[in-house]
Order: sequence, then C-alpha cells, then structure tokens
Amino acid sequence: MNMQRILEPHIKALDDHPVYRAIENIDDLGVFMEHHVYSVWDFMSLIKHLQSRIAPAAVPWRPAGDPQLRRFINELVLEEESDRAWPGDANSGYCSHFELYQDAMREIGADPTACTDFLERIAALGIDRALADAAIPEPSRRFTRATFDFIQSGRPHEVAAALAVGREHIIPTLFRALLSRFGVSERQAPVFHYYLKRHIHLDEDFHAPMSIR
Repeated sequence: MNMQRILEPHIKALDDHPVYRAIENIDDLGVFMEHHVYSVWDFMSLIKHLQSRIAPAAVPWRPAGDPQLRRFINELVLEEESDRAWPGDANSGYCSHFELYQDAMREIGADPTACTDFLERIAALGIDRALADAAIPEPSRRFTRATFDFIQSGRPHEVAAALAVGREHIIPTLFRALLSRFGVSERQAPVFHYYLKRHIHLDEDFHAPMSIR
C-alpha cells in the first residue's frame, strides 16, 4: 500500500476538522494563534535536529552523507529560518517563519509573550522543565512534548517521518482549509494570510515533494 493511500483518511479528517469554522472573528483567531504558535516554533527544532545529523556544522569540515539530503535540509532551513518577510512592511527583509508568525499575532492583538517566555525558560532550565510551566496551553504542551519525544528518541528516521508526513505533507491541506473557511479576511489580518499562503506555496510546490523522496 502506498503512503498516499495510508494517509488519505487522516488527511480527510484534518480537512474536515471543526476548528476552521470555529474561527469566526479576530478574537477567535487570537486564541487559535496563541495555541498554534508552539507548533510553529517546534517545527524549527525538528529541522535543526535533522540538519545536525545530515549536514552537521563541524570544523574542520568534510563531506559526509547524501548530497541530495544535504541540499534538501539546507534549503528547508534557509527558507524556514530566513525567508522573505511580509512585503507590506516598509522595513521588510528576511525573518524566520516563527518571527513572521509572532508579527501576525501582534497585528491582530494576540499575545506571543507566553511562547517567548517559554523560550527563555528553555534556555535557563532545558526543554523538559520548561514544558512543565502552567502558562503553556495544555494541547500545545502535549503537541510539543510529542515533537521532542521524536527528537530525543535517538532515531533520526522517526524524526524525518514526523517532518515529512506529520508536517510538510499535510500543511498545504490544513492551511488551504483554514483560508477557505475561517472568518477573518486578508484585510483584517494581512500578515497571517501572507504566512499561510507562503507556506502553501513552499510546502506544496517544493518541500513536501522533496521530503517524500
């Protein structure tokens, strides 16, 4: 059985998820983003972990592994860590998708502080103790804990599967559904709409096909 057939019922369930229509206004979107921002952040930890295994930053450098894999992971990191910022900003240049998402939160009055504080606690206490903090929404805590269980498993093939199947392959479906069904217009939240459309373009046209090879 091919992978697409295995994934099809799960992708359909995600496409039919009630969360999209539950976001009827700016306040609803703010609540969603204050939960979802943690998955935007932990995605970078997935890809940086894989980069450290596939294309490690070692000095003195020497070539190692599959050059096609090195190219894929380095391109992915480039675009996720330093992509084009929202073009409507007069000072726009480059930023990570996490920073772009935080800008989108601020634009609509959502508060990224809890996630920003979480990153400070990680630096001071480590990921496991930081995840115990009561300020993190429980669904976000469970999702992030699952991500780091993959990372800490010592099995890079599982991390690669979490990235390819659990993120890159399904994000276009999720974000297309959100764009078509939620009740916040591009005029109300231009940065968030840009974030969604940018991800659909990159993941659907480039990242997802490359990640499955």
